[in-house]
Amino acid sequence: MEITSKSAEGQEQMSDVALAQSLVSDIGGSEVVKVKLRRAYARLTEMFPHEDEPERRWTWRRVRALWGREVAAPKYFEMVELAAAAERAIEERELLKNARKEHAEFIAKTARLRALLEHQDAAFHRPDIEGLGSITRGMDRAGTEE
Repeated sequence: MEITSKSAEGQEQMSDVALAQSLVSDIGGSEVVKVKLRRAYARLTEMFPHEDEPERRWTWRRVRALWGREVAAPKYFEMVELAAAAERAIEERELLKNARKEHAEFIAKTARLRALLEHQDAAFHRPDIEGLGSITRGMDRAGTEE
């Protein structure tokens, strides 16, 4: 099976099978393969249930076959749905990355402000220092969401 081919301009292009594997990987994220495939399958069945078209439903076996390059030629609708799901997954990961960055900046800024108040006059600023401490308490640790 040829993975790449040359276009008219001499640039290498991915085969449909390799592109499908790449899209499944983009959907699943950077996890171990089993988790990646589960995430890809869950997203595809959520986004494209095809309740009225059973022959177009996503199956665990089909996702695994696309990942393992066991498919001779992916179907057109599969490629379209894989591309849409991959785009959405990438956007969500980018949003999450930005939110984590903003949260880390907030924690750092709050800690700097608290240190500044403690340095100036801890006794005078005690209520503000305690307030800043209660705001950030637990925010820098995972698993504290309620």
